[in-house]
Amino acid sequence: MPELPEVQTVVTGLQQIVGKTILSWRELRSGTVLQHLPSNTSAQHLGIIKTVTRRGKYILITTSTQITVVIHLRMTGRLLMKNKNAPLAKHTQALIQFQDNTCLHFVDPRTFGKIEIYPHDQQPHALQVMGPEPLESAFNPAYLLALTRRRTAPIKNLILNQSVVAGLGNIYVCEALYRARIRPQRTAASLTLPEAKRLYQAIVDLLAAAIAHQGTTFSDYRTIRDQSGNFQQFLRVYHKNTCPEGHIIKIIRQAGRSSFYCPTCQK
Repeated sequence: MPELPEVQTVVTGLQQIVGKTILSWRELRSGTVLQHLPSNTSAQHLGIIKTVTRRGKYILITTSTQITVVIHLRMTGRLLMKNKNAPLAKHTQALIQFQDNTCLHFVDPRTFGKIEIYPHDQQPHALQVMGPEPLESAFNPAYLLALTRRRTAPIKNLILNQSVVAGLGNIYVCEALYRARIRPQRTAASLTLPEAKRLYQAIVDLLAAAIAHQGTTFSDYRTIRDQSGNFQQFLRVYHKNTCPEGHIIKIIRQAGRSSFYCPTCQK
């Protein structure tokens, strides 16, 4: 699933649609576009694109008519900018056509992704309960240490929780814990202040680097220009056999996900 760096890369690429007028939208697979507006609302009422931003793993597009389009790519979704008459890619589930004859294609092989359309004063429940952004000031070592107190859950499971911190997923949590030298199965309450500082810095540095390299591509993720990310070549433990120091990587299951870690480097 695309995580914060991948979604931010898509959002950055989508700045080109700011100022465009929405001409129409078309749902090719029923259930892909969920409209939380009056039933008689048409695409023409969506107006001009004003902003494209990110919250956690969600893409938020606001329009001149006080409407917010919320896109969640989930496991295999991607957005591609094309000309009006360009052929549809396989698994294209929805289209947003603009007045200038360009078109935004929503491609999703596994069909878990969603486009939801809300009035500006409403939003999905997931956004209402989401934790702080890891690249903003509300997320810091003191916050990280405070949220772990009296928590018996593994530290990895805790920081994967979107209500604790927004946008982190399995790849970057595995990588951040390796860089901070913390085992993923450690109880959150066992985290010390020096470890909280290391983990905070590892998260911040890792996300910044991944964004700079346009995210990580293993299979489906692409930029809106249909290009792969490049950060996979800088991963240290995720889907690796050995860590950079030559130690064997161990894989365990946690909360339904594979955790990659080094038993030698991480304590």
